[in-house]
Amino acid sequence: MLILDFCLCLGTMSRKKSRESKKGFSKSEKIAIPVIILVAAWVVYSLVHPNLPPQQVTSSTTVLSSSSNALDFTLPVIGPNGPTGKSLSLSSLQGRVVILEFMEPSCPHCQTMAPILEELHQKYGDNVTFVSIAGPWEGTKETDVAKFVRDYGSSWTYVYDSTGITASKYGVNATPTFFVIGKKGAILTSLQGQQSYDTLEGLIVESLRSQ
Repeated sequence: MLILDFCLCLGTMSRKKSRESKKGFSKSEKIAIPVIILVAAWVVYSLVHPNLPPQQVTSSTTVLSSSSNALDFTLPVIGPNGPTGKSLSLSSLQGRVVILEFMEPSCPHCQTMAPILEELHQKYGDNVTFVSIAGPWEGTKETDVAKFVRDYGSSWTYVYDSTGITASKYGVNATPTFFVIGKKGAILTSLQGQQSYDTLEGLIVESLRSQ
C-alpha cells in the first residue's frame, strides 16, 4: 500500500509539473528573456553605429587636457563642389601652427564659428594652417560638407572622416572642438565649444611666438 501511494504521488507530481510547463515560462525565464533581447539589440546597434555622434556644445569655453603629440591622419579634402580628389595628412603640416577643428555642418555653434575662423584665416593664413574635420555624425555626408563650404564661403581646408575614427582617437565627444597644434606637432591647447575671435587669436599669437 505504501509503495502504491508513493507511485501515485510521483504520478501526481509529474502531471503537475507537466501542466506547469505547459502554462509558459518560469519567473526567472521571464526576467532573462528581455535582458537577452536588450543585449542583442545593443550589439546590433553597435555594429551598425560604431561611432556615436558628438553632442553640440553650448558652453562658451572648456579647456581640455592636451597630449604631447597630435595623432596623424590622412583624410580626403572636400571643396565647395565636393571631394577634390586630394587628401591631407596632418604630418605634412609639420613646421606650421595648425588650428584643427572638429565640426558638423548642422551644429549651430559650428555655423557661428565659420565666419570667425574665416576672419582669422584671412589674417593669419600665411603662417597658420586651418583644418576642419567633419564626420558622419547626424547623417552628415560629403555633399553636406561641400554645401557648408559654399554657404559660408570658407577658404580654409575641410576634410571628411567617413568613419568618425579620427574624432574617437582625439577623444572628441562634442562639436565644435579645437586643437592648437605647434610647429613640432605637439598639441598646445584644446578647447571645447564655441569660442570668441579674441580667444582663438590670442592662442594663435602665443603659439607663433613660442615656436
